[in-house]
Amino acid sequence: MRTDPFTGWIGSVDRLSKNLGTGRISPLQWQEGMGKLFGEAPLERLLREINLPRLAGQMATMDLGVKGEIFCDIPIGHLPSQDQRQGFEPSNVLITKLAHVRQGRSIPPHGHSSMVSAFLCVSGEFHVRLFNRLEDRGEEMVIRQTLDEPHARTGSWSSVSDYQNNIHWLTARSDDCYLLSTKLIRLEADKPFRSRIYLDVRAAEAIGPATFRTPKITLEEATKKY
Repeated sequence: MRTDPFTGWIGSVDRLSKNLGTGRISPLQWQEGMGKLFGEAPLERLLREINLPRLAGQMATMDLGVKGEIFCDIPIGHLPSQDQRQGFEPSNVLITKLAHVRQGRSIPPHGHSSMVSAFLCVSGEFHVRLFNRLEDRGEEMVIRQTLDEPHARTGSWSSVSDYQNNIHWLTARSDDCYLLSTKLIRLEADKPFRSRIYLDVRAAEAIGPATFRTPKITLEEATKKY
């Protein structure tokens, strides 16, 4: 029996993430694998499966307050764990969400610790900026820009880990900006888990080619500025 292409694609994403969660592959190998899979994502079928118009309608009724972003759980190809249903995200397990960013607002520039994530643009147009973390100096971080893509459209993707492109900053250029978000958290026992480490890239000091000394800021500050 021939495997449905979408089912095969979802199975590949799931297997790759299970291999990372169980330590059979590295975060860098996961990023490389997700790049290939997102590069061949069956977008039309994916949008039908997640029912983007329905989810977008639901998200439009949610109160974002002063935030420019909102995330909604969307199990794809696997069921959410009991922990997820109770509001806790499980460790070493693929977590999938749909993200919406208001036009002109951002998923603020931030890094992570002991986690990986990959975003696939499924609607709209984003300005995507990625940076490598070179040094963590307490209240600041030295970073080097690796990507500046002002017009990332549907089908484009990016990923982050502790080892490559640790910092990302995604700004919505249209009002229909949605991302498929995939991540695994608490991957390495010897690294403290940090979901987000916010940076004020606009206040960064250039100290070399595409290299900046960048202050860390709070969630509240990031929400107001980005």
